[in-house]
Amino acid sequence: MKRLALAVSVLAASAMGASAADMAVKAPQYKVPQAIVSTWTGFYVGASLGGEQTNANWATTSIGVVAPGFVIPPPTVDGSSPRRFRLSGGRYGGFAGYDYQFAPQWVAGIILDAAYFDSAVTTAGVPGCTFSCILGVPGPGADVSSVKAKWDADVRGRLGYLITPDVLLYGTGGIAFQNFSSSATCQTSLTDPVCGPTAIPVFATVTNSTTRMGWTAGVGIDAKIFENWMLRAEYRYSDFGTWSNSLPLVSPGVSIVTLATDLKLNSHIATIGIAYKFGGPVIARY
Repeated sequence: MKRLALAVSVLAASAMGASAADMAVKAPQYKVPQAIVSTWTGFYVGASLGGEQTNANWATTSIGVVAPGFVIPPPTVDGSSPRRFRLSGGRYGGFAGYDYQFAPQWVAGIILDAAYFDSAVTTAGVPGCTFSCILGVPGPGADVSSVKAKWDADVRGRLGYLITPDVLLYGTGGIAFQNFSSSATCQTSLTDPVCGPTAIPVFATVTNSTTRMGWTAGVGIDAKIFENWMLRAEYRYSDFGTWSNSLPLVSPGVSIVTLATDLKLNSHIATIGIAYKFGGPVIARY
């Protein structure tokens, strides 16, 4: 009996060993490798600061006089026209945009930009009537003229090329807007070349303002510095064409002198900025 039980045990152990040996060995499992790939596609917002120079070339094209009860020779534009006004100062603003990376190294996008700028230049005399624009009336008197530029904004497209995955060189262009004003002041005195004399000398001032639309173009560079943050440096030129307007200087009870003027307006803007891009990187699977 003992011999039979021992034989059965030996046969069972042999069968189990053979069955285990015949079982298939499972292959090891490998995870699919993943890589984080930086992308420029997405929305961003930022703030900028820099400098701006605005140029206004003021040309007086004609001078008209209405003087009831007085005989005044027809005025002529003197050699003080044209005159250039150069306005410069700090520019502080913000921008927002959207980029689309449509090829390994190309990025296209749109930019909205607006900024605060406030600069004015005032000079002695009125362009075109500083020395002696009316026969027999000497100058220059106490007259002054000024040009002022304020806020600006623009809507632009841009196209850029990635010189590295984190550095983008781009060109940009679009439509620009800027607020301008011009003014002239004359004194009602005997020596004033614009206003006629009054019993008590007073100052007469007239100011016109406008928001001009023009074109803008420039270049820039963006660099990613930390996760979703990037730095920007940019230069742009804007041209706002010629602003034609008239300045009626009223001398109470004496005359109305109307200056017809053309101002050619353009600006140069250089800024640096920092922006935050929404959304994370793309995970590439291999």
